[in-house]
Amino acid sequence: MSDMVASIRARLKRDLLNSMKSKDTVSISVLRSLLAALDNASAIPIDSTHVPVFGRSGDVPRKVLSAVDCEGILTEELRSRLAATAEYVRLGRDTEAVRLRAEIAVIERYVSRTQS
Repeated sequence: MSDMVASIRARLKRDLLNSMKSKDTVSISVLRSLLAALDNASAIPIDSTHVPVFGRSGDVPRKVLSAVDCEGILTEELRSRLAATAEYVRLGRDTEAVRLRAEIAVIERYVSRTQS
């Protein structure tokens, strides 16, 4: 894992802890979602050669994400929420649109301005 990716993960985890302390439920939800998206992206497909053994670790090596990969994942999380917000507005579901706008504000703290 590159230093940049480790830095982003560390920042997300630190901000998650601070959000939990301040009981900021929107930030907690979004930060957990971002960390999960990064974890999912680094997972490798399991094939028949990986057979967990009882009493031993079933862990397998993870894919190494680059800073570009990480930025792309966070950008995609932002884009999906932007699209969903537009759809909610189109359907007149303002409460959901407001919630997603709050989530977007959190994600924008982590996405470089050049890609959003």
